[in-house]
Amino acid sequence: MLARRMPRGESRLARARLASGGFTLIEVLVTIVVVSIGLLGVVAMQTRAASVEFESYQRGQALSLLREMESRLASSRGVIDEFLAADLSSTDGSVHVGGGAAGEAGLLDCSGAPAGAKAQLCEWSRSLEGAAAIEGGSKVGAMIGARGCLIRVEPPQANALADVFLVVVWQGLQAGAEPPADSPAGANRCASGVDFGAGLRRGVSLRVLVPDLKLTL
Repeated sequence: MLARRMPRGESRLARARLASGGFTLIEVLVTIVVVSIGLLGVVAMQTRAASVEFESYQRGQALSLLREMESRLASSRGVIDEFLAADLSSTDGSVHVGGGAAGEAGLLDCSGAPAGAKAQLCEWSRSLEGAAAIEGGSKVGAMIGARGCLIRVEPPQANALADVFLVVVWQGLQAGAEPPADSPAGANRCASGVDFGAGLRRGVSLRVLVPDLKLTL
């Protein structure tokens, strides 16, 4: 049986349809690839934005906790000498409070029933641990791994009763610039024994002078 030959015009039309179908498939594949790349870019941007937002939130929390301790110092003038004792503060950041585990070098022991200045520091420690907000049994009211220090300046400036750097350090989400190593929040000062990871140490500090209000004749 002889094969039926297609008229010339019909043959051209069939080849055009086949070619058209092939190009359509390629275009669909290209479109899928382009859309996928675009979606990946959107996801990456959202992840980056969430990270930046959380870093900003942590810094805001840290500044709030600095102000909290500043207020505690200002209202504890009668026991200021206790804050300056070697077991509650230091000149090199070797004593700290916050979210460390028991036995961590330099971590203030807040077990028992502390009184006076130690009670104030232990209350600050609980704030640094995030006790202000609890979700699912976890403390989430503060920064990741937050620690706080009282670093004494000796002798105090202008004959003040106390000259202290209040410092808060914590762990960031992405590697970035860290505080200078020898600054109050640097790796060589507040909670120097705590390793937050390469480029992840974050910190803020505030210098507080407690003036001597006694009149001298």
